Amino acid sequence: MSRIAKVKLQGLYGLPTTQTLVTPAVLESVAEYFRQHKGRVLGLTGAGVSVASGIPDYRGSSGTYRVHGHYQPILHHELVSLHASRQRYWARSFFGIRPAFRALPNIIHDAFATLEQTKHLAGLITQNVDGLHLAAGSTNVLELHGTLKNVQCLSCKQVESRDDFQMALEALNPDWVEFGKSLAKYGKEPARRPDGDVDLPLSLRYEDFEYPMCRQCHVGHYMPTVVFFGGNVSDAVRAQSRQMVDNASALFVCGTSLATFSAYRLVKQAREQGKETMLVNYGETRGDKDATVKIEAKAEDILPFVLQLLQEGQLPIVDM
Repeated sequence: MSRIAKVKLQGLYGLPTTQTLVTPAVLESVAEYFRQHKGRVLGLTGAGVSVASGIPDYRGSSGTYRVHGHYQPILHHELVSLHASRQRYWARSFFGIRPAFRALPNIIHDAFATLEQTKHLAGLITQNVDGLHLAAGSTNVLELHGTLKNVQCLSCKQVESRDDFQMALEALNPDWVEFGKSLAKYGKEPARRPDGDVDLPLSLRYEDFEYPMCRQCHVGHYMPTVVFFGGNVSDAVRAQSRQMVDNASALFVCGTSLATFSAYRLVKQAREQGKETMLVNYGETRGDKDATVKIEAKAEDILPFVLQLLQEGQLPIVDM
């Protein structure tokens, strides 16, 4: 617990107004936040909570946009309308999706699940598409940007699992399967993006990759059940997220820069409703000015110790 935490506040829970370490006093202030709003705190999480599971984020210190400044994600309209873009997307995710599905929940996901089980947390809204909150045991979860676990036909809306779709891709592209086996044999899997996308070796060409049409209508193209860059959150999901903020008395934001407006608007909504918002993130966020309390730290340096306080009333002995 030696990370620096910059704490910005407006007079809540006795937190100092200057830079400080993640001290027992800071941890106690977070625990008190959950006590004061027990059962009425809504969590809002982003890619930062899954980094410890081996899934890279976009905007963190080692995120995709920092390490690969040239990286261009597939846009919604490109995937919907362009054959070449679909080839590029399915080819790049061909090698990346299996490792992404092997990712396991980490201590942050486990902590959120325990907070819900102990009635300290009302529910979660996550921007992540990895399904790890659900895998950890959280039940009241709204996946704001969808899930990578399924694909859906753009024409007839038939849904099937991404695993089944992967098997169809493998049947159509046996040479790619063999190449993947050789990469795995020598431990040379390509670097992954947060959505399972990878950089392809130069020896492979998007133009050679085949993908199936819809098995039901035979005319439509499949798309992952996620909100791509340039796409929109559905009206139903948007309404549900707003209702979850309405029903909560406080918002706990964790592991996100809030760069996407679909998430940031929820922080704005909470502020406009006069609800306390605690923001834990290592690095600047779009919502810093809207938060009641901002703790600049990584979630893994906060949540496990806060759980200890909530469950046992004291912290373990640690090296400060």
